[in-house]
Amino acid sequence: MPTGYTGTILRVDLTSGTISREHPGEDFYRTYMGGGAIGTYFLLRETTRETDAFSEHNLITIVPGVPTGAAVSGVSRCCFTSLSPETGAVADSQAGGELGPMIKRAGYDAIIVTGKAPAPSYLLVDDATVEIRDASHLWGRSVLEVHELLSSEIGGRKICILQCGPAGERRVRFSCLMADLHDVAGRTGIGAVFGSKNLRALVVRGTNKVQFADSDGLKELARMAAQRLPGAGFPTTLHKYGTPGVLAFQAEAGNLSTHNYTRGFHEDYKALSGQTFQPIIGAGQTTCYACVVGCRKKVRAEKPYLVTDRMGGPEFETLGLLGSNLDITDAVAVAKANELCNSYGLDTITMGGLAAYVFESMEHGLIPPEAAEGRSLRFGDAEGLLWLIEKVALRDGIGDVLAEGFEAAVQHFGEETRAFAMHVKNHGLAAHMTQVKPSQALIYAVCPIGADHMSSEHDWLLAKPGDLSWGLGILGEGDSASTGLNKVRMSVYSQYFYSMLDTLCLCMFCWGCGNLFSYRDLDALLLSTVGWNTTLWELMKVGERRINMMRQFNAKRGFGREHDSLPSRLAEPLPDGPSQGRRVSKEALAEMRDMYYSLMGWDLQSGNPTRGKLLEMGLEWTL
Repeated sequence: MPTGYTGTILRVDLTSGTISREHPGEDFYRTYMGGGAIGTYFLLRETTRETDAFSEHNLITIVPGVPTGAAVSGVSRCCFTSLSPETGAVADSQAGGELGPMIKRAGYDAIIVTGKAPAPSYLLVDDATVEIRDASHLWGRSVLEVHELLSSEIGGRKICILQCGPAGERRVRFSCLMADLHDVAGRTGIGAVFGSKNLRALVVRGTNKVQFADSDGLKELARMAAQRLPGAGFPTTLHKYGTPGVLAFQAEAGNLSTHNYTRGFHEDYKALSGQTFQPIIGAGQTTCYACVVGCRKKVRAEKPYLVTDRMGGPEFETLGLLGSNLDITDAVAVAKANELCNSYGLDTITMGGLAAYVFESMEHGLIPPEAAEGRSLRFGDAEGLLWLIEKVALRDGIGDVLAEGFEAAVQHFGEETRAFAMHVKNHGLAAHMTQVKPSQALIYAVCPIGADHMSSEHDWLLAKPGDLSWGLGILGEGDSASTGLNKVRMSVYSQYFYSMLDTLCLCMFCWGCGNLFSYRDLDALLLSTVGWNTTLWELMKVGERRINMMRQFNAKRGFGREHDSLPSRLAEPLPDGPSQGRRVSKEALAEMRDMYYSLMGWDLQSGNPTRGKLLEMGLEWTL
């Protein structure tokens, strides 16, 4: 009998109502291990270049990792993979909480959903009982309302509820998935895929015990996390303030998106810092399964906006994109905007980027007030932001244009507005400034899912050479502004590492470089959960395999080097603040990109995996 993984993959065809189970062998699990690697495996196998994201032939995979469910900090995440309606490329997003462990306790290593239900539906997975149920009474309701209705309807022991929200129902291309109100798979638009399949929610209840190889070994890892937390640096800050606790540090380094990425510093940044607003509107915390960090901070307010503590508080990225990047520094206003996005099921990052695009376009007279029902939307306009979020979620008026994403908005409002559209592959940028972090300039450009700040380690790793960099095989050193070979090598190797974490569904706040656990603890985790005597070499190859699979999927859909670029604004030097004068020029980025392709073993002309690289990775079946 296997340990760690269950040996069963659940497959649901919404069109026919067919429910089946597959039982891959150990070699499959040892090769792909879970998360986005398993998800992209099925995406490559079962879709074609012609498949549309909203077609019934698109699929959604919901996959924890082989160690998921162990009572150890940071071992609870779950990965969602599909063809993205936002980018037309691979969609990949993760969420923490209880869902991943619950799926494992229900007896499954993955859930694959295909087809399209003939009417609004939700999927109930209750251990061995799997049903497609009517969701007509849920359609059009907020995330909180649906959560309450399903909790009452299912009843009994604890359940997990994953849902797309009203924005997903309306196929807003950057709509997200909400898991149990506080956890968000925010990126790449998988909520819209749910909506296109008439699937409002997935409800999971698992009552079985997951079998692991060494319970004493897992207890030791859990104990180590608790012992290390007080002196762990970054995780300690997260424990106290959540991700808002890093906002002040990032702002003081000139690394906080401000006024649509024209600056890296906002004078009123302290108002958005967790250290400032948590004593005023903080309302406790929730935590992922068995995790000691407890980084998810709740908020509650009565004025100037009523904010509930049921829908989670704003994270660092949200404070950047719905806050400083729009020149809005009232933390309660940002918390309200976050609540609205969560209630409708919208990605706060892309929503904030699109709002900045509208504000700046209006500022330059390129979008007339008539397009916004007579409103002159502007930077610093919290009321205008809240209005715009609802318009997008409901696909009403200007919101219907923005619901299609940046490229559709530029086509609608005119090519002159392109200068204000901050995206890569139609995917909104995170709050980290590429002018300040050259590694992020590179990864934003080349990442298969579009600009993503969680796909590699940031520049500090090379600036502090030691065991953390050497342990990943990273040679040399370089300051935060360097763009040479050492920086590219750091980006590549740390991308392998973080891809591996996303395959095993491990949280970077616990398992990332320099946090609670060491590289050697990964070997101990796999030995204690699955009983595999792995090495860091093998695990890094797992991460590299996932990246190559995602890139190969994109290549089959026509993506290549020409899509690995950044908005022109990001090549301009920052005008003021702590990062004044910093930039990564277009020429420097082009050189980094060529070095990146060479280190990855990809073709320099196309920017895609070569036959030799695919053979090396055991991916000859993708040719």
